[in-house]
This record gives sequence, C-alpha cells and structure tokens, in this order.
Amino acid sequence: MDFARLNPFVRDAAIYEKIAKSAEARAYDSRIIYMISGGLTVTIGKERLKLAPGNLLYIPAGVGYKLKSQYMRAAILCFDLTDEQPLPEERMSAAAPEDFDETLCHRCDEAPFDKWILVEDMESDRDTFIKMCELFVAREGFYRAYASAMLKTLLLKLAENADESALPSRMIESLGEYIRENSHDDISNTELGAIFGYHPFYISRMLKERRGVTMRQYIISYRMKSAESMLRLTSKSVAEIAEENGFSDASYFTKSFKQSFGVTPKEYRARFEEELI
Repeated sequence: MDFARLNPFVRDAAIYEKIAKSAEARAYDSRIIYMISGGLTVTIGKERLKLAPGNLLYIPAGVGYKLKSQYMRAAILCFDLTDEQPLPEERMSAAAPEDFDETLCHRCDEAPFDKWILVEDMESDRDTFIKMCELFVAREGFYRAYASAMLKTLLLKLAENADESALPSRMIESLGEYIRENSHDDISNTELGAIFGYHPFYISRMLKERRGVTMRQYIISYRMKSAESMLRLTSKSVAEIAEENGFSDASYFTKSFKQSFGVTPKEYRARFEEELI
C-alpha cells in the first residue's frame, strides 16, 4: 500500500465486555480487536484464533468472522483505511453473509491490509486503545481527528509486523540502538546473538547487506563518531575520550582515529580551537 494514502477514518471505538457467541458476520469497513483482558476466540475461514491480553487482530472489510467468548474486555475499532470513499460517519453494522451488500463494502485490496493480521505483543499500546475509546465516549472537539492520528501510528506498526521482509531492518535498527548505548563496552558477536535471538553469523550477514560493513567496522565507526564529537565539544583529554569510547589503549585509539579521519585526535582538536562558535 502507498502509505502516503493511509489516512484512517474512525467511525467508532468502544470497549466491549461481553460477546457470548456470534454467527458469522461480514463488516463493511475494517475492524481492529484489541484484547485488554480475558480471552476471545475468532474464527476466520478455517483459522481459529485465540486472543489473549495484549493481542491485536485486524480484520479487513468484507472478510467473514465469528466471535466467541465467556469473559473479555476488548477495544473494538471500526474504520476505513483512507478517507477516499464516500463515508457515513456513524458505525456501519456488520451483516450476515447472505445479507451482505458488496457494493457498500469499503474493501482494501492492497497489501498488507488485504488480509487479516494478528500481532501478539501490543501490550505497550494498551493505553492508546483505551484513550481512543474514551474519545468516542466523550465525542468532544476534534475527537475523531485525534483518534485517526493515533490509529495511523498503530496501523504503520501493524504493517511493519506483517511485512516479514522488514524483519532485518527492524533488527538492524535495534542493533544500532544497542551499540550506541553500549559502545564503551566490549561487545561480542556471541553476546549480540544471545540478546537479539539470532545466530551471530545471521546478524553479521544482515549488517553487511544493509550497511555494507562488518560488525566490528560498525562498532568502530560509531566509536569514532562519538570521539570526534567529544574532541570538538569537550575539554576531556585524548586518554579520557579513548576510555569512554571503549578503547583501553590510547595508542590504538589514536591509530584508529587517524585511519578514519586522516589526522590524529590532537591534530583534529587543534582545527576547532580557533573557530568561533
């Protein structure tokens, strides 16, 4: 999908606490079910999905589903993915398959929103879903616009989870954050493999493919950038800067810095001492 077009129009957001059992239904717009507590069984075609707290299920418009629960508390959102179609503002009730009018369906035929999506680790977004439901209870001010903006962020996260090809990018992004936070420590491939749950060789290969450098080169590159900044912006000694950036040997730090910038740390700092801020 062209995500520049993603501009969700939220018709309704409400918290449901009881769904004993429902016959198969099809919605004219898209649905999101976010489990706050309890459990819910959703049947889509031959798939039988059991939702637990923190789980999110996206169901595209026009897709048949059945719901069954003994106890649950769930936020359910009814919406269109874009505002390009003529839009009734209020909630569009789902219909039985035999009564479903295809001409009224706001279907999306673009991946990844053309198929149902289940994400099991959305616990951190619990407050966001509750807030959207509260907005639709109050219905004050720009409540619908606020809810749409919040939903767009969640849908982008949903799309990322649905795109298996995005896994290496997410892993590399997380790897970069970890290295930036721990660049002063001795970071090994084995340690990174244990932290991120992938074989060290896979991490190294993905890093090489995505960034064009080895793990060691990536770490050294970040340390050099950090050291460069400290030479310009602090009065710390070269030895102190070396140590804070993971170099126990100041001589090796000087050698590595010169390979990266063509001058020694002292020569680099001298360039900026006479510059006006």
